[in-house]
Amino acid sequence: MQLPIKIYCPDSSVRHKYVFDLLFKELLGSDYIFIDDISTCHINYSKDIGGLCHILPHGLVSEKDIKPDIKVVFERLDNQWFMFRTSDISETPFDVFAASFYLVSRYEEYLSYAADDHNRFSAHFSCLAQNNLLEEPLINQWALYLKNILADSTDLSLVPRKFEFISTIDVDQAWKFKHKGLFRNVLGTFRDLKEGKWENFRDRWPVLFGLKKDPFYEAFSWHKLQETKYDIKPNYFMLLGDYSTFDKNTSHKNSEFKQLIQSLDSEDSIGIHPSYSSNTEKHKVAQEINRLESILCRTILKSRQHFLMHRMPETYQTLIKNGITEDHTMGYSTHLGFRAGIAAPFYWFDLESNKLTKLKLVPFCAMDITPLHYRNESPDKAIETLRNLMEKVNDVGGLFVSLWHNESFSETERWRGWRAVYESLIAKASKS
Repeated sequence: MQLPIKIYCPDSSVRHKYVFDLLFKELLGSDYIFIDDISTCHINYSKDIGGLCHILPHGLVSEKDIKPDIKVVFERLDNQWFMFRTSDISETPFDVFAASFYLVSRYEEYLSYAADDHNRFSAHFSCLAQNNLLEEPLINQWALYLKNILADSTDLSLVPRKFEFISTIDVDQAWKFKHKGLFRNVLGTFRDLKEGKWENFRDRWPVLFGLKKDPFYEAFSWHKLQETKYDIKPNYFMLLGDYSTFDKNTSHKNSEFKQLIQSLDSEDSIGIHPSYSSNTEKHKVAQEINRLESILCRTILKSRQHFLMHRMPETYQTLIKNGITEDHTMGYSTHLGFRAGIAAPFYWFDLESNKLTKLKLVPFCAMDITPLHYRNESPDKAIETLRNLMEKVNDVGGLFVSLWHNESFSETERWRGWRAVYESLIAKASKS
């Protein structure tokens, strides 16, 4: 019989429960209980001396508000990076509970920062990026660090997570040329000439006249073959906003677009991709969800923000109000790695109201545009980069979530050669 981890924590609060649930239940597969007898505890999270593992509290998990002046310093111990040192003599001198809470709550995103051109929190302001640790699944590593300490207790049976992979695909434009109307295509033709986009100029009108397949749309057929070959079940996020500067999708009223959406839906695999415009006109979130629900005749529970447009806590509060229970926005387009320091799903903790919510966050760690544009890597180099990142996730039994677009599989323009990158990624995942 598996016994629970016994924790001595005199001032337990909602924050304590949140971080203990994450580390022990979600990452180490063990229940836990609070006890009053320090002499028999496995984890002593207090200023008192005693217990198998004594972690002196930093204080963050016992607070109820948001402090603007928390100092984050990373140090290395036994080939592992930690933050929030609380002792110079303890065997466990860092508060991994406070550190984990700080990262997964996205504490730094509630503080003052200079937003990027799209009013987003930039990876450059992340404490992980500033310490070159974005590509380390730190919280998973810290959970295994605790597991090793608790291994001295023979009455515990810890069952850490096993590696998982999820492919997610954003559909910003289902067609490259078709279903965009005569006016947009005429303008596009002149733009192709002006900008020297000879491939587009060559292909646009043959596609419109049915002499060639639309490359963005044809990519869905290619991906279906990969799904069968590697036994993957991707999640698709559909953009159904009204046309605007940053929302250039096909109209939600288009019959072929509706048929495509219906053909992709399997086991509730489709979620909404709230438009760029919906971030300033919040009523559009409900409108766009309703459009997708009408097409699929079912409730929509999953979401990912278009352009990864996201601001704490407003974005998540809006999603919750509209019935979303699972969001896939947690990640960066500019950097690979773990925005919240974790390679596993977790529930959003609303720091503003200091309470746990039922909104599950599924962080992604690799986006198609990152190696291509922001790291300026060739397809061969990108294959190496992504394989190395997946190995790190595999080592800690984490969740590797990739974010691609149907456009990325089109083998046109800048995406020529990138089908091989994606297939290499899912092939490695199937063997891990």
